[in-house]
Amino acid sequence: MTKAHARSRIAPVFSPVVAAWLLVAGVFGFCAFLVLSAFAPDLKSGFDGGAHALSRSAVGFAGIVRLLKAEGEVATVSRRVPGQDEEPPGLTIITPDVTSDGAALAKRAANGRVLVVLPKWATMPDPRQLGWVEPVSLVDADSVRRLVKPTLGALTVGRRHDTAARRLMSPGSPADNVATAPVVSLQVIRTADNLKPVVTDDAGDVLLAGSADGRLFVLSDPDLMNTRGLRELAGARAATALIQTLKPRGEGVVFDVTLNGFNTPPNLLKLAVEPPFLGATLCLLAAALLMGLHAVSRFGAPAAEGRAIALGKQALADNSAALIRLAGREPHMAARYLELARASVVRELAITRVPAGEIDDFLDRLAERIGARHRLADLSRAVANARGRDDALAAALALHEWRLEMTREPQ
Repeated sequence: MTKAHARSRIAPVFSPVVAAWLLVAGVFGFCAFLVLSAFAPDLKSGFDGGAHALSRSAVGFAGIVRLLKAEGEVATVSRRVPGQDEEPPGLTIITPDVTSDGAALAKRAANGRVLVVLPKWATMPDPRQLGWVEPVSLVDADSVRRLVKPTLGALTVGRRHDTAARRLMSPGSPADNVATAPVVSLQVIRTADNLKPVVTDDAGDVLLAGSADGRLFVLSDPDLMNTRGLRELAGARAATALIQTLKPRGEGVVFDVTLNGFNTPPNLLKLAVEPPFLGATLCLLAAALLMGLHAVSRFGAPAAEGRAIALGKQALADNSAALIRLAGREPHMAARYLELARASVVRELAITRVPAGEIDDFLDRLAERIGARHRLADLSRAVANARGRDDALAAALALHEWRLEMTREPQ
């Protein structure tokens, strides 16, 4: 056995079945990667200890979301920037931090009935528990002022250096005479040019202020609504009372987390795998699958390929016809074809004793005698009146039938 023959009998590295499964796994992995990439912003858990509605840390607001749902309220967390043509929800709660974009906050606050919760705590991650944080210090009051200036104008906050429970004062609202849980370094609104007090505490300091048109509100201290403030029953009651004061009856509450880095930007890939365009995407995938099967196994016998340059009489006739069509001379050929058909009939019938000027009348009388469908006089008028390709073709077909009838040839 030669060495070349021995090599030819060596088994392949991969069998066709294994290669097919590798291809299927690769295609599935690629499609899964695309889908996960499209939904990556929606898959962020938000369990990072931040001051937003996805966080379950002490400064987060996931607790108030669960509390509202437990009380039968419609409470949702929005990762999408609302469009201008969308109906605003009953109450939108925005919880920015000092690093948020003030211009973006002003744009969000202009859409519907909005409550802005001012930041208060600077935190660091708790090494003992993932997603938890430890308050390090109070944020700088000037940072809070710069954050809300594009939205609220001139606003200053102050802090109390004690830890005590407060009593809310808001005559005629659900928050009136409601006690809060003890709050560390209670943050209050000292001055606000464009806002008026809505809820104060028993010491007369403003905790909740609103604009004159009743569409924009500011909560001074996040501990009145975050998980830190809900650790006691009094804090939970105060938080729900504040929300009921602002929320229209029968409307829902939306917690906007787009300013906290959880916005979902427009994505064409995500649009392709969501209704109503999901059906079109599945059809494209099915077409691609059929194309792959067609590439693996041919459907039917392959079509024979013709010559690049045809040979024979048929090719010559086709080329001549194409040149005549290109030149626009088809209507002018009908008269020549009439003469050719007439001469062919005269020759086949051996008409020699009829004078030349009487041949057409003789042929018409003969056509009437044998019952032909066409007369030469009618065909001559049709040829003379031909103005286009279709007219010339109809006249030529009629001449061909007339010739076959006159000469008794099979049709």
